[in-house]
Amino acid sequence: MRPQRPGISVVIAAYDPLPVLGVQLDGLAEQDYDGPVEVVVSDNRGDERVREFVASHPLADRIPVRWIDSSGTAGTPHARNAGTRAAIHPLVAYCDQDDRVHPGWLTALAEAAAEHDLVGGPLERDTLNDPVVARFRALPEPDSLPVLARFLPITFGCNLAIWRDAFEAVGGWDESYLNAGSDVEFCWRAQTLGYSLGFAPDAMVAYRYRTGLRETWDQACDYAIEEAGVAKRFRAPGRQWYWFFLHLGVSIGLAPVWPWAWSRARRGEWCWVTGNLVGRIRGSIRHRYPYP
Repeated sequence: MRPQRPGISVVIAAYDPLPVLGVQLDGLAEQDYDGPVEVVVSDNRGDERVREFVASHPLADRIPVRWIDSSGTAGTPHARNAGTRAAIHPLVAYCDQDDRVHPGWLTALAEAAAEHDLVGGPLERDTLNDPVVARFRALPEPDSLPVLARFLPITFGCNLAIWRDAFEAVGGWDESYLNAGSDVEFCWRAQTLGYSLGFAPDAMVAYRYRTGLRETWDQACDYAIEEAGVAKRFRAPGRQWYWFFLHLGVSIGLAPVWPWAWSRARRGEWCWVTGNLVGRIRGSIRHRYPYP
């Protein structure tokens, strides 16, 4: 059992975050948590404009907010590590610069963390996204943590909390993951080392999608490529090879071949599904490990 009302340090890994960072800080200003809280904005670019923005934000009137320069090494994992090591409280919560936490986020994370070493919560897509984009990008169901590769559950780096002692024991975030996959690797590594991952269903975060078709394609590819590498590292069983062909069939079925199928939603869904398939194939080849 852990403390019921611990101090919480919220770490935001930032890179060129303006103006959307203000939306996330507004969400943190609405938290109802009654324990000590601080916010650490770990700026992976070391931008003085961000430092000035953070210092002048209205949140600073309610909660201690600090800006730190984490530009020494590129990547979100490094920014999270630097922010965590600068934190002063025993429970560290992570959220992203372009999302928005719901008002009860910290309270829900703290309650779940009383019985677990690290915890995560659900994401929702309606608050921050165009309805068309929200339709073609699926999210896991909000009633449990997703399980990847038929191996272990994970939570997303934009909605995760971990006790500082557990963070130090597992070695922090792996800074070799620059584009994607770091949250999967982090959650799996912690669990395989004996630390428990819990679920806080009320710790909701409004997730912001990328809206461009090329951005959607690139993100889907990057996720799948890096997940294949993580699956190999942990020898996750994954699926059988025939899933590649099932996935290909879905991609062909969604292809906007006919003029009446060229809606923005149809094209977006096709980019996401097919980009994920291409990423899985590329990841399987690159890492020499099948990840259907």
